[in-house]
Amino acid sequence: MNGSSTIATIVILAIGLSALTVGTNGWSTWTAEAARRQAVVERPRPLPAYQLLDSRGESLTLAQSERDLTVVDLIYTQCPTVCLAMGAQFRQLQSELATAGLLERVELLSVTFDPANDDQSTLSDYLRRFGAVEPHWRAARFQDNDELAASLTDLGVIVIPEQSMGFVHNAAYYLIENGRVIEIFDIEARTDLFEAIRARLAT
Repeated sequence: MNGSSTIATIVILAIGLSALTVGTNGWSTWTAEAARRQAVVERPRPLPAYQLLDSRGESLTLAQSERDLTVVDLIYTQCPTVCLAMGAQFRQLQSELATAGLLERVELLSVTFDPANDDQSTLSDYLRRFGAVEPHWRAARFQDNDELAASLTDLGVIVIPEQSMGFVHNAAYYLIENGRVIEIFDIEARTDLFEAIRARLAT
């Protein structure tokens, strides 16, 4: 699939997901986003072993990690707004994990949904900008556009091309264990994410 076809697919997915913005799940949740997150917690989903390439040219997947837990955020490096906040929050989380002696057990992974512009060098610059300590915090890109589109669907990421900004997208942190998404956190909920990590690693 070429770049334009991928963008078209993402737009179609975004429109479809946006149409589900209002809904309920047994009257306990009132938005599609909240219902999706609740479903992930109740029924952790396995992630496909799609190949990514990180800023150092090393291969990895979302489904497998040498660490106990992985925290993933979806970004593009030219983002002027929410991705900057996410990078700053990841830097803070990295520091908190190091202080708690947990950094060796947790992988922080920033995955770009703009591989056409975010090459290895650009991803390296992104990590340097936020003081990432590699290999604890890595940045990676999909090598296959079809797999990128499928993963965005699996994770419920809405990405809409926008001429003046690049992309408009939703944002969250995905906590992954044994190749499954077990919780999803708002980008403002770094403290909750850290506490969930600490509780999970204490068991």
